[in-house]
Amino acid sequence: MSENILGMMLKDNMMDGRPSRMKDYNDYTGFVIPPCGEFVSKSSSIEPPPWMPGQANVGFSQRLSLHREIEHFMAYMRPTKDEVYLRRNLITRFTAVIKKITPISTVRPVGSCVTGLYYPTSDIEMVIDSLPIPLSLLENEIWNSGFASRIDSLLDDSAAPLLRIVDAVTGIEIALSAADGHAVKATNAVQAWIKGDTGEGDGDRTVIACLVMVLKMFLSIRRLGSTYTGGIHSYLLVWMVVAWVKLRMPRRAKRSDGLFDDAAVGLRSVSKTSSTSSNSSQGTSSSSSGMHRPSAVPVDLGSALLGFLRFYGQEFDYENKSIQFSSKSVRYASKPFLHRTAQKYLLCITDPADSSVDLGFKAYGMKHVRETFRDAYVTLVSLVEGTATRDELVRARFEGALGCVLGGDYSRFVYKRKRILRKWRSHSQ
Repeated sequence: MSENILGMMLKDNMMDGRPSRMKDYNDYTGFVIPPCGEFVSKSSSIEPPPWMPGQANVGFSQRLSLHREIEHFMAYMRPTKDEVYLRRNLITRFTAVIKKITPISTVRPVGSCVTGLYYPTSDIEMVIDSLPIPLSLLENEIWNSGFASRIDSLLDDSAAPLLRIVDAVTGIEIALSAADGHAVKATNAVQAWIKGDTGEGDGDRTVIACLVMVLKMFLSIRRLGSTYTGGIHSYLLVWMVVAWVKLRMPRRAKRSDGLFDDAAVGLRSVSKTSSTSSNSSQGTSSSSSGMHRPSAVPVDLGSALLGFLRFYGQEFDYENKSIQFSSKSVRYASKPFLHRTAQKYLLCITDPADSSVDLGFKAYGMKHVRETFRDAYVTLVSLVEGTATRDELVRARFEGALGCVLGGDYSRFVYKRKRILRKWRSHSQ
């Protein structure tokens, strides 16, 4: 099978949410993956994403900078007080159900629910310790308790038994697995790095969180966010972002406007557009969120996003280099020999919670991810510089550069978010 045909087959499978058997193939052609699934646009009309303020009468030269668009995205995605409370209430109710079924067991949340890197519609990862009964029997007992409206038994990305339990009250899913120690260690590792507990200060916390949240949506829209189909799961994405921030961003010379002098071709123009439209607001928002480098120079989130996309889309040497984490450091290293002989296009990145684990080993769709990152970078630069086509620039005036690059129809996301709150409030009355 030719590399082009294999690449197209893998692309089709990923867009349909199906896994592929790739171990028998050494290489394939990478293609750009467009929005798919529930995010496929239902019409050709221009629909601003839900985080964008109205700009019907705003000219292109006065539109929001990419930095400000990311701030609006983060503000919209930030859970409200009710959304935070209903998730805590869900965890409390589920814990009570488990305690009634098996009093000696302990259940606890892990992952994004603990680190804060979640959307209001995200599922809740939990692990259970000291389970004296088979998972199948636990499934029956949970069902009989009336807690769930649906329960699915399956294998997760690491082939561990997993129950997906849909809360009957809110519709939020709980992903429950038997504790093996790694989930807690992984959660603690993420918290340590994003909170600055690794000895390098907390100035990178906000840029890491913003990049993870934006990129997680970008991947989800394209069904590239799960290693089940060969994509990048959230945990791997976090460490890709951390590696870029720690190894690449600090090397760039900071200018008085907070941008990087040696950024990609076009970023010098990006800085002009970005700083003129949001210079005054960047200082305020950066200081209020604690987003300062050790030199007290604010980081431009738009430049950070462009830098990440450029690095993993164009610059990183996947065939010969690896990213290695320890508990408190990260570095580039030569790729192990075995990784350079078979499927050498894979990203090799060690797990800070277990250095024997290569997090990129199952991400066999990495060439599609890389090509999609590259395309997003090129598109963003053209939009921010103003060199895109007239139609693209008109769309960007309403949807924003970030909205254009993320793509997709958010109506189902917005509906699901509202439905969760509505169901919870109805039950609470």
